[in-house]
Amino acid sequence: MTEVPEYLFERSRQRRIDLGLLEDDGSGGGGGAGASGGEALTSSGSGSAEVIAAAKADAKLEQFAEPEAEPGWVSAARSRTKIPMWALPVMFFLPLWAFVYVKLTEPPPEPVTAITEGAATYAARCASCHGGDGAGSDGGGVGRPLYNGEVLLTFPKLEVDMLHWLEVGSEGIGLGNAYGATDRPGGSRISGETGANMPGFGGTLSEYKIYSVARYIREVLSQEPITDEEIAARDVEWEDRGGGKDVSGGGHGGGH
Repeated sequence: MTEVPEYLFERSRQRRIDLGLLEDDGSGGGGGAGASGGEALTSSGSGSAEVIAAAKADAKLEQFAEPEAEPGWVSAARSRTKIPMWALPVMFFLPLWAFVYVKLTEPPPEPVTAITEGAATYAARCASCHGGDGAGSDGGGVGRPLYNGEVLLTFPKLEVDMLHWLEVGSEGIGLGNAYGATDRPGGSRISGETGANMPGFGGTLSEYKIYSVARYIREVLSQEPITDEEIAARDVEWEDRGGGKDVSGGGHGGGH
């Protein structure tokens, strides 16, 4: 017969009180009751088994510690709203959609004409000497005036003479030689007489660009009076020379 130590009775009793299975009668250590109880249990095998089982349960309960509180950032991460999976491809294609949308809503570019092309060529090649408005030396430039009909006095028609002058310049004509109309009011223009030689653009500008800049000088800067039929014929001539087929400026031997 196994004798159960007194302290096991007390621990079992106290654990039962803590778990609410036994009322505390205020007897404290339970010396007398514990002793008598011990005597009763020593004579009963079932009582000893019950006390031993209770002691083992107490030992197991003591091994489990109270769980620690979860950190706030972990709780916040668990509770926050997650991004749905379907949103990922949407976010990926959103910049592409925005690019396409902007391109589709942009106004179409203005069509290139002989005059718009001539204006761009003039601004890049001629304005530095003749001025943006064609005033030339009248406006502080070094080139001859091209506005107010001045170029029409030198070249009455858009024919070989004016185009040849633009292609070869002063050196191509020869310094000291006359160019343009010989019956010009005030006398013929002489190559190189102003000290500012005219460069030739035949090696840098394509044929249709030289034609378009000649039209811009005549029709816009010098306000040449021409009919709609003449404008249409010049447009056909510009296209026959290659105009309107190469907006980028490449492939025709020249550019702006």
